[in-house]
Amino acid sequence: MSVDRSDQGHRFGGAWTEVKLDAVSDYCQFFNTVLVGQPSPQRPFERWYFDGFAGSGTRRVERATGGLLEGRPVEIETHDLAGSVLKALEVDPPFHKLAFVEGNRGRFRSLEAIRDANPERGIVCYRGDANEKLKEIFSTSPWSDQTQGRGSCRGLCFLDPYGMNVDWATLKLLADTRAVDVWYLFPLEAVSRQLAGSLDRVDQHKQRRLNEVFGTTTWRDDLYKVETTQDLFAETVTTSTRQFDRGQIERYAQERLRTIFGEVSEPLPLLRDSSRQLFSLFCLSNSASPAAVGLIRKGVTWVLKKHGPGASHHKFGR
Repeated sequence: MSVDRSDQGHRFGGAWTEVKLDAVSDYCQFFNTVLVGQPSPQRPFERWYFDGFAGSGTRRVERATGGLLEGRPVEIETHDLAGSVLKALEVDPPFHKLAFVEGNRGRFRSLEAIRDANPERGIVCYRGDANEKLKEIFSTSPWSDQTQGRGSCRGLCFLDPYGMNVDWATLKLLADTRAVDVWYLFPLEAVSRQLAGSLDRVDQHKQRRLNEVFGTTTWRDDLYKVETTQDLFAETVTTSTRQFDRGQIERYAQERLRTIFGEVSEPLPLLRDSSRQLFSLFCLSNSASPAAVGLIRKGVTWVLKKHGPGASHHKFGR
């Protein structure tokens, strides 16, 4: 008989994972604290948390113990630590509603177990593709009752995709609510790998995926330089050569996000080691309220200062 092991420990990440989760968790705390009693104590906003790629709720890590200094053989110990879901549940003051989306069957069962163990927390679990499920959520009440950010709900959405799995349409959907702050883990390394040195080496499947990531087809012209030369037989040869390094790709993504979000933070770089950046974590908002934008900037500045490179706790490769 085959055994489904997909619900057993969700293994991923490294030191950068700790930074990512702590940064988003701290902003969740900030978000809920500043919205308590807003817009009035009598009729406060209903605060929602959305996790588009929720995983199992926990993350499994392996750590070495023992060794010469401890006087015993080195052993690898496995620990289950809180993922974004459990960290969101720990926030106080709490969210009123939490929506977790996960496509993997085993991980989804783990989310259902967390929901069933916390019946008072307003948890809803959705199994499927995050792009489709978020569209479903925001097309139904109470979110469909809101217009241009006017309504009784405010939300915070964490998009931590498996690779390049966030569609531009999903980001536009969240921007159009004008009532949801978004923490988006832009997959910088994955995008950089797809953008080969020459455009003719980027196959059609990769090009379609990059269209979705950047929300435009013009990245071909924006990121590649077209050069025309003649070969030995006087035939015209046209080549498109990549002109951007990884840092410029990050800035290009930031500028693309600014076409749909009024507020796009500086990125929090998440590194595999002291030099190689894997992801760029952006906070995005399209709030219609200048006062809210001011608070968002305050919260993001605090998070970036606390968790950015150079912070005392920011260690790599541990």
